[in-house]
Amino acid sequence: MLAQGLKIQPGEGAPALTAGMMFFLLLASLMLLRPVRDALGLAHGIESNRRLFLITVALTLVVTPVFGWVASRIPRPRLLATVFRACALLLLLYCAGLAGISEPWRGLIGASYYVFHSVFNLLVVSLFWAFMADHFRCADSKRLFPPIALGGSLGAILGSMLSWHASRHWGILPLFVFAALLLELSVRMSGVFVRLRPFSADPQRHGQAMGGSWLAGVKAVYQSPYVRRIGGYVLLNGLFTTFLYFTGLRLVAAAGGSTDHQALLFARLNFWTQMATLLAQAFLAGRIMGWLGVGAALACLPAVGIGGAAILAIAPSLMAFTLVNAIFRATQQGIVVPAQETLYTVLNRQEKYKAKAFLDTFGYRTGDATGAYVEGAVAGGGLGLLPFASTALGLGVLWLGLGVFLGRFQKRVADSTSNLQEPVSQAASGPTASRQ
Repeated sequence: MLAQGLKIQPGEGAPALTAGMMFFLLLASLMLLRPVRDALGLAHGIESNRRLFLITVALTLVVTPVFGWVASRIPRPRLLATVFRACALLLLLYCAGLAGISEPWRGLIGASYYVFHSVFNLLVVSLFWAFMADHFRCADSKRLFPPIALGGSLGAILGSMLSWHASRHWGILPLFVFAALLLELSVRMSGVFVRLRPFSADPQRHGQAMGGSWLAGVKAVYQSPYVRRIGGYVLLNGLFTTFLYFTGLRLVAAAGGSTDHQALLFARLNFWTQMATLLAQAFLAGRIMGWLGVGAALACLPAVGIGGAAILAIAPSLMAFTLVNAIFRATQQGIVVPAQETLYTVLNRQEKYKAKAFLDTFGYRTGDATGAYVEGAVAGGGLGLLPFASTALGLGVLWLGLGVFLGRFQKRVADSTSNLQEPVSQAASGPTASRQ
C-alpha cells in the first residue's frame, strides 16, 4: 500500500527503502547538531553571526576545490564514505575541544564549529543527492526522490526529538558522539544501497576514480547557462532562508536563557518544522511533480517566500514567524528539495558531483551572507519588515521565473539524452539553451 501511494514500481522498493534509510541516518545526525550550532553562534551575539556567515562563504571557496581534488581521485563508491567519515572524525574532535578547554578558547572553538557545521551540513547533503543522481535516471528520480526525501524528514524529526530531550538532560556534548555514530551507520547503509542499485550511467566505470580537473565544478557554472540558472535559484533560496533564520535568532535571543536552554528552543522549532515537512513530502511533492512538473514544484518556494515576507511585515510576532517558518521550510524541504535534486540527473558525472558541490556550498552560503546583511540593514533602519517585503516581491518574481525555466529546460535535456548511457550536459550550453 505504501509503495502504491508513493508510486514505487516492482523492483524499486528495496533500493528506495535503503536510500531512504541512508538519508534518515544522515539528517538525524545533522538535526542533532543544528540546535547546537545555532546556540553556539548566538552566544557571540547576532552581529557576530553575520561575520561568521562571511567566514563561512570564504571557507566554501577553500572546501570546493579540495572536494573537487578528492572527487577526481577517489572512486565513486568510496567517495561518500571518505567524506562522511572525515566529518565524523572532526565532530569527535570538536566534542573533545569543547569539553576539555576553558574560556576564552571554548568560545573560539564554538565559533569555529558554527562555521564548520554551516559548510559540513550542506556538503554531505549535496554529496548524498549527487550519489542518488548517479544511481537514478531523470524519469525515475521524479517518482523516487520524494519518498527518499521522506526518509530524511523522518530522520530529521528523530534528530530534533533527540536533541530536544538530550540537551535538556545531558547538555550538548553527547550529541557530537551520537551524530558521528549516525554518520558511520549511514556509510554502512550506502554499501547496502550500492549492491541493490547499480549506477544508472556507465556502470562498467563505477569503480574508477572520476578524474577531471579539481575546478571542473566552477568551470561548469561558467560554461553552462543551465547550471548557472540552477546557481541563481540556489542563491536566492539561501537569501530568503537566512532572512527567516535571523528573524528566529532575534526571537530566541529575546527569550534569554543559557546556551543549553536556547538549544532546546531551537530543537522545538526544528521539530515542528520537520513535522510540517513530513506532511508535504508524503502528500504533495510527488503529486506536484507528477501532475504539474518540476518547474511548478520549484515555483512553490518563491511563492511561499513572497507571501511569508508580506505576513511578517504586517504581523512581526513569534506566532506569525512560527507559522511562516514552518510553511516555508516544509515547502523547501518537502517539495522543492526533491524537485531541485532531479535537475542534476541530466548532467554528466563531473557536474553531478563537482558543480553541484560548488553550488550547494558556495552558492547557497553566498545567498546566506547576502540575506544576513539585507536583514541587518532592514532591522537597523527601524522600519520593521516592510522594506524587505518590497525587496522580496521583486526577487521572488525572478526566483519564480528561474524555477519555471529550469523545469522546462530539464525536460528538454532529459528528452534529448534519454537514449544515452550518461547525460551530456554540454547541450545545456549549446544552441538549445540560447534559444530558450
